[in-house]
Amino acid sequence: MKRKYLARMFDIAGAERVDILTLEDAFNDVHDGEFDVVLLRVEAQDSVDFWWEKHAAQGIGDNTYPADVNTIGMRLGKLQKASDDEYEARSQLYFDSAKAVNSTLRQTPYFTFFERELNARALEVEQDLEMLIASRYEYPPSTEKHFSSAPYANSISYARASKFWPVKESYPQTAAFLTVQNATNCAGFTMWDYLPASLGEVDEFSALYDKDKDRALAFLGQYSSIEINPSEGDLCVFNCRKMHGIKTCNTLRKTIGSFFIKEDGWRMFG
Repeated sequence: MKRKYLARMFDIAGAERVDILTLEDAFNDVHDGEFDVVLLRVEAQDSVDFWWEKHAAQGIGDNTYPADVNTIGMRLGKLQKASDDEYEARSQLYFDSAKAVNSTLRQTPYFTFFERELNARALEVEQDLEMLIASRYEYPPSTEKHFSSAPYANSISYARASKFWPVKESYPQTAAFLTVQNATNCAGFTMWDYLPASLGEVDEFSALYDKDKDRALAFLGQYSSIEINPSEGDLCVFNCRKMHGIKTCNTLRKTIGSFFIKEDGWRMFG
């Protein structure tokens, strides 16, 4: 029998509920649009520290957000933003490395949790081409006024090298991250009821944000929003297709996260 967890469910319209849910219940509620965010209390602080340490013990380097650097030389987001020439040069390295790294990630408490509670498997986009299962994120202290980096939206279909990119279908996409260490200002994230249609649309927003943050945030201000503040030990499940941003952290914040699509069961990648 699947475990049930204390859950807080939110939607941008303002509804909030408390319930006891399985992990699959939470994912289905977000996937089906019943809620935009579900927070599940999955572990105590000493346990999530162990999850982090076991992840590190498998040889996975720190991912300092948004530096786009880890042991395989790039993150999925960087590969999605690559030009045609860059994609051809880097993609084989990414997929070969991801497959090798995944063989060790499958031994971590993080992956076995999703395997056990969600029957999740690594996303294989073509035969023998696996996406990396998960990433550790470190958000260093920031002096930015509002967000640690530009608000963003995620989709496995987004890619600049569209003629080479192996995922052509636009899926409803869900994200989940476990908060291992919170900043002392309890920096959470904001989600807006804005669902960009393409990577180009996200790029336009990011360029505006880099040029004029106040104007970019005024643009987002026309949409309804919610602010979510996960605690250490909370698993945050949310609709990552909607624009969202991590609030500015005043001390180090650490999470482990993945994305998920539902295709013959749940597939995870990070």
